[in-house]
Amino acid sequence: MAAHVDVKQVVEAIKALRTIERKHLTKKSVKSLLEEDSQLEHDVYLQFTLKKIPYNKNAQWIRINLPHSLTTEKTEVCLFTGDLDKKDKRADSELTVDHYKELLANAGVTRNIDIIPLRQLRTEYTPYESKRNLCAGYDVFLGDSKILPVLHRLLGKEFFAKNKLPRRIDLSSKHLRRDIEDVLSSTELPLRGEGTASSVKVANLAMRDADAAENVMAACEVLSWRLPGGWPNVLSLHIKTQKSPSLPLYMSFGSRNSVRLPKPRKAEGDVLGDLSTIPGARVSVKQTGHVTLQKGGKDFTDEKLGDKRLRRLLEIQEEAAKETTRKFEAKAKCRKLLIRSALSNKKSRQNRRKTVKLPAAKKDKGTKSKKLAVKPKKKKTAKQK
Repeated sequence: MAAHVDVKQVVEAIKALRTIERKHLTKKSVKSLLEEDSQLEHDVYLQFTLKKIPYNKNAQWIRINLPHSLTTEKTEVCLFTGDLDKKDKRADSELTVDHYKELLANAGVTRNIDIIPLRQLRTEYTPYESKRNLCAGYDVFLGDSKILPVLHRLLGKEFFAKNKLPRRIDLSSKHLRRDIEDVLSSTELPLRGEGTASSVKVANLAMRDADAAENVMAACEVLSWRLPGGWPNVLSLHIKTQKSPSLPLYMSFGSRNSVRLPKPRKAEGDVLGDLSTIPGARVSVKQTGHVTLQKGGKDFTDEKLGDKRLRRLLEIQEEAAKETTRKFEAKAKCRKLLIRSALSNKKSRQNRRKTVKLPAAKKDKGTKSKKLAVKPKKKKTAKQK
């Protein structure tokens, strides 16, 4: 459990990080201690290493509620919302912004939150440069739970790399103000099954030592039962800032063979069912939602009619599959032709360069100048004439 981590050692490590950052600031410029303390707002990360890599293929998001919030009134927050008029693509986004600002004001939210509707995100933030500027312009992003799957696809890899993906908010909740404050006072850990090392932001150096230590202990407590394999799977714990070295808090010497990871869930098979509208037909529904028609038990009350309908539907399904295969093969053939033409053009350009190059003139060893000496013509004498 998290009881293995000593609170006194956590406090001493935070003091050491503050000392390191203060020395780093004094190297840049000579300022008073009060000015230096006001600049000590560097984030503190809890870095942990696992003994075994979890089996999860996709990122598992672990939410950690912190007793002392990392945000202040100066924290810049952005909220992504849906559009009021979904049918009209040219509708003004200001109406949507005003509607949700009024909704937040009625809920008692006093924090300054910028609102970006979904249509504005699609039109104004399509280029990569604008998405990167948007990611750097705010500290925290929130997203309506109704459009959250769409947001992850629209925002792209920049938000995922910076760990700034929007956090889920239910805008139809009766306790909207409390929900927003709970989300802002928490931190999220994306646990990926790609390696053993991960880190999560738990405090900053502007906090008091006791408050920062409480946040670290709260994070350890959540990780002890949310991590795959539990606390026995934790090999080491460190805290650090972005520029400081890692300071150790905990180290385990237990064997990794004693760790029991939860087995991955088996992929569920296709769901089969009878088709009541057509006798003798069954449908197969895959996880992707793709539906295929199959032959099944026959209903003898309407055998002939059912056979005709089923035969016709199977023919249509087979024709559609052939058409899809034909289009795929045509695209593959076109792709091969483009690659061949590109390679042939490259070879022809290389051959042209070889033919255009002329052989360099040989230099005379005895002369220093590159120009060849021209012999003067002898004038013909009268006898030769």
